[in-house]
Amino acid sequence: MSPKIRPRTPRGMRDILPRQMIQRQYVMNVIVETFEKFGFEPLQTPAVELEETLMGKYGPDAEKLIYSVGHRGGKEKLNLRYDLSVPLCRVVAQHHELVRPFKRYQIAPVWRAERPQKGRYREFYQCDADVVGTASMLADAEILCMIYEILTRLGFEKFVIKLNDRKLINAIGHFAGVPDELLGGLYRSIDKLDKIGTEGVRAELLKTGLEDALAILRGAGISGDTLNDYVDSLRRADLNAVKAGMHDLGIPHDKIADTLSRLEALDLRNRQLIPDDVTDHLLELIHISGTNREVLDRLRDMLRDYPEAQKGIGELDEIIGYLDALGVPERYYQITPSMVRGLEYYTGPIYETVVQEPKIGSITGGGRYDELVGMFMDHSYPATGTTIGIERIIDVMDELGMFPPEVGTTVTQVLVTRFSPDLVGESLRLAGELRNAGLNTEIYFEDDRLADQIRYALKKGIPFVAVLGPDEFADGVVAIKNLPEKHQETISRPDVADYILAWFEKSR
Repeated sequence: MSPKIRPRTPRGMRDILPRQMIQRQYVMNVIVETFEKFGFEPLQTPAVELEETLMGKYGPDAEKLIYSVGHRGGKEKLNLRYDLSVPLCRVVAQHHELVRPFKRYQIAPVWRAERPQKGRYREFYQCDADVVGTASMLADAEILCMIYEILTRLGFEKFVIKLNDRKLINAIGHFAGVPDELLGGLYRSIDKLDKIGTEGVRAELLKTGLEDALAILRGAGISGDTLNDYVDSLRRADLNAVKAGMHDLGIPHDKIADTLSRLEALDLRNRQLIPDDVTDHLLELIHISGTNREVLDRLRDMLRDYPEAQKGIGELDEIIGYLDALGVPERYYQITPSMVRGLEYYTGPIYETVVQEPKIGSITGGGRYDELVGMFMDHSYPATGTTIGIERIIDVMDELGMFPPEVGTTVTQVLVTRFSPDLVGESLRLAGELRNAGLNTEIYFEDDRLADQIRYALKKGIPFVAVLGPDEFADGVVAIKNLPEKHQETISRPDVADYILAWFEKSR
């Protein structure tokens, strides 16, 4: 006999049991209703995409997390989808018959090979809504209004939608003196501000352009805080200082010689680096605060000689004007110059929603990506959209007890008991009557005591138990046990469904 297999799931993946599925369906239903209220239509794409479709779209940090998949004898290089945005761009490029602007939503699982933690899984659902085929900032404002409506409908009160513009970030980098080839490193560093703080970002910026040099030192066994001690020496291309530091760590002479030889081959003196004074100037710019108009006015003045910045500021100004017209209270959105979003395909306004209490990170994110569709065809279409993190929303709602009472632990509303073998047929007919009236109804299968059947309903959280014994059948009535309110009534059989439905309506 073969050994038993221990039942378990891969790290970062999980079974979603009925109670959690009921909560999940409630959240998804609210999101779908709101998407469709704004005129977005459903779309589904394959879980697996060609490698060429996904790679080169997200940036090096994100692409390390993409799962490769395949099958025996397969000739195609395949990946599990990382998000729903790139597949959408493929769809638009592939299906020319789509009417544009194309407004679509998609709710489906995606996969990322990152370190699992609270609110972060390797397999999780995304809810995306995108508009392809318009450059109007009205599309961005409408998406932000939709985010606001979804979150308020779900009961969120303490959240803020952070707004920025990639054009503005680029201009801030140029204003501060960051070379074009280092702007990617600039994005990645600033994007970590909330996680590592100002000093952490400063340290990250000083490392920008030295990534391969630091990788060589890592390969020599230097890591963690010790690695940071070498940044200044590398920036000055002072290999003697590097050599002395490695010697102090007791690293063997042959490894030191090999490391120095590899560092010398990098020609550190001619590297493009972010100057020290630029780092402080840059951090000052991204910490500008005040009302939305005050932040934009200050940036407009400081960056008046940078046309790209003025365009980005103009886009943000237009969006907040539309949000005001749409009735979104200003306390729910904030111009945040330090908010970057890590994906490299964004080209204009970007947005990210953060729940302020409890602190669980962003629960929505998105922005404008006007050039991504063009990676699949000769010309591009302007596009903007958002993704909503179902997993984090459910975690927050569960932690704060935000699910309404009608979102119970089971979908069953009524349990029809099995009183005796000769009454099984009538119990089945009663269950059919209740189902036809719109009530989710179970029939108890086993010939157990009535007390055991009621105990089953209590364990599952079924609110009503219908008892049809010989006396009830003879009198044309049904004994209805209301388990949440702990009382029983005898109801005329034709009125049973209306009685229970009225209770549910009253409880909403």
